[in-house]
Amino acid sequence: MPEKVIVSWSGGKDSVLALQKVIDDENYEVEGLFSTISEQSFRLPVHEVSENLLMKQAEALGLPLEIVPVPESASNHVYNKVMKRMLQGFRERKISKVVYADLFLADIRAFRDELLWKNEMAGVYPLWNMGSDKVAEEVIEKGFQAVVTTVDTKKLDETIPGALYDQKFLHSLSPDIDPCGENGEFHTFVYGGPLFHRPLVIQQGRRFETLGGRFSHVEIGEE
Repeated sequence: MPEKVIVSWSGGKDSVLALQKVIDDENYEVEGLFSTISEQSFRLPVHEVSENLLMKQAEALGLPLEIVPVPESASNHVYNKVMKRMLQGFRERKISKVVYADLFLADIRAFRDELLWKNEMAGVYPLWNMGSDKVAEEVIEKGFQAVVTTVDTKKLDETIPGALYDQKFLHSLSPDIDPCGENGEFHTFVYGGPLFHRPLVIQQGRRFETLGGRFSHVEIGEE
């Protein structure tokens, strides 16, 4: 019998590829998605994608999305308390594992695994050690459509948000930039592709900055 899993969801290209892989794996049954958002801004932290857009995206994927509010600049103690409550709720629904889209950052994986272990759960990492080039290639080859929503202005030009995540974008990156943005160089939002019952028709809105201009964003919404 397949194990019930739930997918940690950023709305970006890595998340959607991880989702595709567990859907294709007969060992797992995807119960839904969950996203942690800021209690203050109603956005996904750092990515700055709105709760409303995440809900629209999940609806287009045909999967339930659980929104988990987290206080702005929450301490590790507060964050772990919120996560414990959430994971306990998953266990009550017979969900045994959480799917993450991490590629190679061992410290982040260790943090997740410890938190899950303390709550009698485990992690699934379908993209682990695939390599960023391979992940980027597969996202595009499978036909997922994504737009860059956020860049770290210490690493990329502030005008990039709004660009499509495609071969042209990848070819524009310097060799020191991870093609999946795994080191936080950029973040994306997926609006169409093979898992979508219908693509989202999106439009770009205002540009804005966070953390004193460290991150540059473009507002993405439905037309």
